[in-house]
Amino acid sequence: MKYTPKSDVSDKQGRTTSAKSKVKSFPFIRVALQTADFGTIFTTPQSDDIYVITHGSWGDKSANKVVKSFSPDTPFKEIRGFSKRTKVKHGSRDSKHKGKKSGGYSENDLKHGNSDK
Repeated sequence: MKYTPKSDVSDKQGRTTSAKSKVKSFPFIRVALQTADFGTIFTTPQSDDIYVITHGSWGDKSANKVVKSFSPDTPFKEIRGFSKRTKVKHGSRDSKHKGKKSGGYSENDLKHGNSDK
C-alpha cells in the first residue's frame, strides 16, 4: 500500500456549516454581483467563506459592486450587522429608520426646548 500524504486543502472545504445554511447560495460570485443588491449575504458551494455585496470605494480601479469576505469563524451577528449598514448606506432600503424619528439634535429640537408653539 502506497502512502499518500494529506493535501493542504481541507477535506471540509465547501461543506455546509450552520452559518452557511442561513444564507443564499449562488453558483459563482460573478452571478451574485449581477443579480443581487447591496447588502446581500451569500456564499458559493466551492467556498467556506460568507460574502456581503458592498460598494467599491477605490475610484476608477473598482467596480460599482464588490464583495467583502468573512471567514467561517466570524459570528453571524457581525456579518448581519455589516449587511444592514451596507443596505442603509447604499440605498437598498428605503429609509434609515422604519417610521422612527432619527433622534439627532438637529432634527429634534424638542430636546433643546426650541419648539415653535
